[in-house]
Amino acid sequence: MKFKIRTNLVTGILMALFSGYMLYVMPKQVKIPAYDSGAPSPRIIPGICLVVILICSIVLIIQSLVFKKEKIVVFDWTNEKPAILLIALLCVYVFLIIKIGFILASAIIFVIVLYYEGERKPFIYIFTIALAVGIYFLFSQVFHVSLPAGPFFGG
Repeated sequence: MKFKIRTNLVTGILMALFSGYMLYVMPKQVKIPAYDSGAPSPRIIPGICLVVILICSIVLIIQSLVFKKEKIVVFDWTNEKPAILLIALLCVYVFLIIKIGFILASAIIFVIVLYYEGERKPFIYIFTIALAVGIYFLFSQVFHVSLPAGPFFGG
């Protein structure tokens, strides 16, 4: 399945929607301090960045529709499927970290990724799981940063 993407128009629309939505929700998410300390508001830098993104998005849309400056990319599903599948697996990984913890999520997802990429040596699987356990304990015991433990490791 192949289809053409007008990059300036699609990117302009997507980023305009994103920045508009973020500008809408930012007052609800980033509160202004109760006491005025004279420091700039915590909304100032994100707000400036979002306005710049919105302006650039509008410029891209104008370039595409008015000036007809456009780069057209052909999206071929057969070429892009492996990368999209890996991105989907990483999204599942983030969900699993929250539900079952860092160690189990890492063991499950990275074993699937290794198998999908064609790795068949058992040592690599064992090393990957041991590395996940090592990273968990490095963060929790040395750096004192808590990663989601999951139901089997005290979570």
